[in-house]
This record gives sequence, structure tokens and C-alpha cells, in this order.
Amino acid sequence: MSYACSFTAINSALVGTIAEGHDYDIDDNLDILVNVVLHLTTHMTTYQLGHDGSAPLLEGHSYYQVEYPSFPVNMGADGDTRRGTATWRAVSVRNKKEVVVLKTLRRSQTRQNEFNIYGHIKSPLSGVAEFSLGDDVCIHAARGTHVHVSVGILRSLILNDDIGVPDDPILHRLALKTVGRPLWDAEITKDFILGSLAALKGHQGLVEQGILHRDMSPGNIFLGGPGCAEGWEGFVADLELASLNTRGIFREETAASSSKAPGAEITGTALFMAKELLDMMIISDKSKKVHPAQIERGVHHDLESFILVLFYAVVRRGLNRRLWAENEADEDLIKELYCDMFGGHTIRHIRRGRSSFLGVQPSYLFGVVDTPMAALLYGCWNLSKLQCVTTDPTHKADILAEVDQTMRWGSGSAKPKLIT
Repeated sequence: MSYACSFTAINSALVGTIAEGHDYDIDDNLDILVNVVLHLTTHMTTYQLGHDGSAPLLEGHSYYQVEYPSFPVNMGADGDTRRGTATWRAVSVRNKKEVVVLKTLRRSQTRQNEFNIYGHIKSPLSGVAEFSLGDDVCIHAARGTHVHVSVGILRSLILNDDIGVPDDPILHRLALKTVGRPLWDAEITKDFILGSLAALKGHQGLVEQGILHRDMSPGNIFLGGPGCAEGWEGFVADLELASLNTRGIFREETAASSSKAPGAEITGTALFMAKELLDMMIISDKSKKVHPAQIERGVHHDLESFILVLFYAVVRRGLNRRLWAENEADEDLIKELYCDMFGGHTIRHIRRGRSSFLGVQPSYLFGVVDTPMAALLYGCWNLSKLQCVTTDPTHKADILAEVDQTMRWGSGSAKPKLIT
């Protein structure tokens, strides 16, 4: 696994890490990184690297052709349940001109499948990836019946192994009509801000329909394609971890489980998780206990994550394009900020980086971007600072309510529109 300034090699499986790896600084241990990549690319088969067995090469295609190879995929096959979420750009067999995003994932049986969550969206919602088709993948069983593809089912049918599999994951596959590109691919500031606003409005629309995303991360917020319609300059995707509103409160929905997989209790991408949730994970680690039903997930948690994604995208875009190379001092400070914020690979490291980010205003970053971007980042930083201020618990709810209200731009809100 590679982070902002370091990397580590681990042996892992569905239930989590099997063997811990060592942490290496990329600059000081580049030879080790090259050797790891060399072994992965020369000694492992495509299946060992994660090729889904239910998506064979199309006849006449090879892995070594100039153009990307194609793979026919269907909903009734012996799918690979080992992998995490994987996405590809694909075309419909019935309509070669219809480009879709094909997504394959393992879903816990303790959670709703993503297909059902999309079904709760009452009408097409601008700023939210549009669902095309999908469901849990099935396999033919005895007497013409069909069963969902899971690790337990495959073991039973293929190996005659009827030993139960804890938290047996089900293979889920779906296609989305909306195709986009990462935020950091924006050519100009206007595209970045309009795309971010459209995605944020899409998130608002989901909340108004009782759906909280709960995984605002760089891989789930996109810019729209060239010539997209108004309101589609950006969008959010990936609702597999979303929560449905119950009596006005979003709660963690993980059922009681025998699994000890790390991170199973609180959903989301840790590097972009709200500080309050990171704090709760550290407390849970100390006590060895966590009570998911008591965790109330609010809109403010998602919005804090959204703000972190904006900073990540701006800094990544600038460093990748060497936009600040002429001022070496500022570029070094920004690289240090990037490593502090997004280089952590333990919860405690991530939390320290977050505290460092909120402790001192990154004015050097505001000074190297143009005026609209500086205004956006400055407002977002102050909003994050307000949300994370340590205060008397009796006033915490009032402050969080104020943050939620400040970030709303709908009719009836008298608060300023910080992100426009």
C-alpha cells in the first residue's frame, strides 16, 4: 500500500490483515518499492492479482494489445468474491454507443445492497450518478434454482465444504449511466468549483430523500463529462455504505458480527473521515468495545469529509502539474501539508495530521491559488475549524446544528452561502 510519503507491504485477506508489514520511506527505499512492483508484475497470475473469474477476455482480445482489451460480463456467473470494489468503463452489449461504469463489489449480508439504496431515490437526481441496472450476482444451483454468489456457496458447490463462513460476503454488480472524471482533472478553477457545487447539491438531494452517503472520498466525487447539462458539472457516486434516515437520525447499521475485521464498526474512508468519528474509533480501540447503534451520523460528518476531498484534489492537482514549482518554499510547505493530511495509515496518525491541519491556517496554500479558489478553501477551512472546536458538551449540539445550517443553500436559509 502506498501513501503520500511512504509505503508498506502487507499480506491481507477478506477478514483483514494476516501479516503486518514494515513502513518504508519512498525516497530512502525506492529500490525496495521497485522490487515489490517487479515481483507483483512478473511472478503473479492475473487471477492472483484480482482478475474476476466471471469476466473472461473477449474472443480475439489479449492483455498485450495496443487498445484496452474487452471482457464480457453478466449477472449470472461464478464471480470472484475476494476483491474489494472495482470499477471499469464499459459499453452495453445491446447498445454499443451506451457507455456505463461497471462496478463489482462484495457486500456484507448485514447491509442493504446498493441496488436497493438506489431504489429509494424517488426520481433522477442531478448531481448523483444515475443507476442503470444491477443486483446481487446469482449462480445456477440444484433443480433449476438460483442462489447468490458468496464465499460459502462457492465452497459448498465446488469443494463440498459446508463449513459456515462468518459474515459471508455476497458478490454484487451494477452499472451506472453517469461517467465522470476525478476532481483534480479540472482544467480551470471554474470547472472545479462548479463541479464541486453540483456534487454537493447532489448530496443535499440525497439527504432530503432520507439518504446519507457516509463515504465522501476522492473516489466518490467526480466532475461531469464535456458538454454536460447544467447541474451535472459534478456528481457523487457509490452508495454502498449509505444509511437510510430513521426518525430524523442516521445511525450505523452494522449488525452484530463475529468478524474482527479492522474498521468494521464505523463506515467510511479513514483518511477523509470526520474528526469526531476518528476520535470515537480511538476511544473504541482503547476500550476494545464499540456500540455502533449509539453512533449518530449527521450531515456535518459527510460535509467535513467533502471539505477534506476538496483540499486533497486542489493540492494533488497543483503538485501533479507542478503549478507551484517556481516558489520552492511554498511548494515544500504544501508537500508537507499533503503528507500530514493524507499520508497517515493508522487512525492515530491520521488524527494527528488532521489536528495539525486545523491548528494552523495554511495561508501559504491560499496564497498560491487564484482568488475564487482561495475564497473557497478559506471558507471551508474555517468551517472545519468551527466544527472541530473542543467545547462544553452541552453546547456541542448547538454548534453542529449551526454548521449544518451554514452549509445549506436552500430557500429559507438566512445564512451566507460559503460554497458557491
